[in-house]
Order: sequence, then C-alpha cells, then structure tokens
Amino acid sequence: MRALFFATMLAASTLAAGCAATQSGAAMIARGDVMENSRRIVEAYGAAWNAGDMNRFGALYAGDARHVNTSGEFLRGRGAIVTAHRANRERYAAGVRMATRLEGARAITNDAIVAVMLMEIVNDPNQPGAVQATRMTLTLARRDGDWVIAQAQASAG
Repeated sequence: MRALFFATMLAASTLAAGCAATQSGAAMIARGDVMENSRRIVEAYGAAWNAGDMNRFGALYAGDARHVNTSGEFLRGRGAIVTAHRANRERYAAGVRMATRLEGARAITNDAIVAVMLMEIVNDPNQPGAVQATRMTLTLARRDGDWVIAQAQASAG
C-alpha cells in the first residue's frame, strides 16, 4: 500500500511539473529536432576527423568544452581537445577512417541534449581487419543559435 501511495505521488508531481512547463509556454524541443541536431554533430565529427580538418573539428566544440578520452585524460577547452585529436589523427595512416553512428539522444532542456555515438576506426594497416570501437556520450548545448559539444566522455566500445 505504501508503494502504491509513493508511486501515485510521484506520478502526480511529474504530471504537475509537465503542466507547469506547458502553462509557462516552455514546450520541450521536438524529438525530431533532438535527433536531427544530434545526427548532424555526429556525422560532422567523423567527416572532419577523416578529412584531417581540425579547424572544422574544433568548431564542433564549445570554446570551454571538456572532453575525457578513452585513456582517461581530461581535456579542458577547445584548444586542448583539438591538439589531442590532431596528434591522434596523425598517428594513423591516411587511409584510416572513422565511422560514426548516433545511437540515441534525448533533450534535457531546450538548450541541452545528451547524445550517445558509436565511433569505429577502420582500415588501419597496422591492424588488418580490426575495428577499434569507442562509445561517446556527448552533452550538446545550444550556443548562439547553434548546437556544439559542451562535454564528451569516451569509453571503450
């Protein structure tokens, strides 16, 4: 009985919060927009890395972004993130490619999205037939009308 009471109270408070957001006119960002913006960032990430275009790659990140790579290194700011990824890209042969895929995304607020992408490094002549998989959780923030990566956390895929 106690569990039923708490479940009912939780449902009522959730409904009340949803009604308050709707009454204030703050409708949540549409699901299609969440997925489209996330997909655009994920696709641009792989395309910029593959092209070796670190200016375009860096533009995907907020100036004050944070990034934790698979080695656990905590990178602070766009400059540090670009420097680390440039060095990473230069370690690979020209034919090595990064394939990216959006696995899911959800809005936290109208200006924040959490997205999960899968990255796979393929065609490495030093590891024939191997795929290096990494999963990244991205916090996307709307800044000056566009979406950028504010925080990234990489882990072995």
